[in-house]
Amino acid sequence: MTPWLLLVAMVAAINLSAFIALRGRWDRMLLPLAVAAVIGTAAGNAIAQRTGLEVVRIGDFHLLAASVVAQLAMLATDLLGHLGPSGSAEPSDGSRRDR
Repeated sequence: MTPWLLLVAMVAAINLSAFIALRGRWDRMLLPLAVAAVIGTAAGNAIAQRTGLEVVRIGDFHLLAASVVAQLAMLATDLLGHLGPSGSAEPSDGSRRDR
């Protein structure tokens, strides 16, 4: 396992834990948030490498940019998750909504 892959996994896990702690709950959105954390961490590191942003680094890994983009990716995932349907299409009492 390369050090870059290990750092991506560790930073994504730390950011996911912080996001869930600040959010106050973890439910069915945990898996999409974890995927967003990993993708955001890798994308943040790549963006910082391309732009030459060198604020906080661990070797060749750009920690601050990776964390910021991971948090933004998880926030976008959480907000998009709330746009979808929240329950069943039919009401629980058996009546139809269009009447």
